[in-house]
Amino acid sequence: MYPDGWCTRRDRICCASKDRDLEGIEHNVLYAGYHLYRGDDGTWRYSAPGDTFVRVRGDDRLLEIVQRVEVTGSNAGLNDDDALAVARVRDALVGQGVVVNGEASPAPDRAWRVHLAGDGPVAEQLIPLVGGVQLTRGTVDEQAVKCADVLVCCAQWLPDRDWQLVDDWCRDHCTPWHGCYAEGTQVVIGPLSIPGRTANYRDTRGRRLAAAGRPDELLAHWSYLDSEMAKPSPPWTAGAAAVAAGLIALDLAALRVGAPAPSEGFQLVFDPGTAAISRHPVLPLPQLAGVVRRTDRA
Repeated sequence: MYPDGWCTRRDRICCASKDRDLEGIEHNVLYAGYHLYRGDDGTWRYSAPGDTFVRVRGDDRLLEIVQRVEVTGSNAGLNDDDALAVARVRDALVGQGVVVNGEASPAPDRAWRVHLAGDGPVAEQLIPLVGGVQLTRGTVDEQAVKCADVLVCCAQWLPDRDWQLVDDWCRDHCTPWHGCYAEGTQVVIGPLSIPGRTANYRDTRGRRLAAAGRPDELLAHWSYLDSEMAKPSPPWTAGAAAVAAGLIALDLAALRVGAPAPSEGFQLVFDPGTAAISRHPVLPLPQLAGVVRRTDRA
């Protein structure tokens, strides 16, 4: 009835049959943000992010089974004939980029190690968002950096002196690290530093000073924040802390599976007063000739 495989004709696609091994079928799921459904007119279609709607032609009963299997993630209860037919339809959906064609991920040989520094509201709200990891908490030293797969520092105000040292340790041991702190009434998140791939804290610091109207005053302010002088408490609210924790958790989840982090290459600034999140690109500073870094020393 249909030509072999799927064909795309403007707003519709059609399915034909071809043989397929059923092994691994339960690992196929719809791509994030996609929906497969029967419309009010009885025609099947899938929707994709960005108001994309594509009509699907095929056997109504099989498409209904496919939709159920993709939503539930299980093909339990299917007879052999239906399972084979469903596999053919799913192959076609994989070809259209609607269904993820993935095998079950192998179990890691050990838990992902996250070291969390800080005891403020962001740190507390982050803990339940990073389940399934080997979480350690406490101050940061070089041993903690060396043993961690990723480091997260949740500060009250910017600890400039400490973070320069942390940045050096993370670079030396190739440990990614993330951080957040309060600045005025806003919350600064990141940038996520992945050694050899993204800008680090020293890059961010250098670019911030270069863009400052009064870099001397900015340095003096950071020096005050590093000092033992009494400081007001950051204006954290539960909502602001939850947003910061959620943004960090999204980056950690991507980093854990080797995917690009949502904020990669950017520093985020969240303003609780307007609910606005600004994304500021941060590039590594150019390496100047004659500058010796710790990693270059004999």
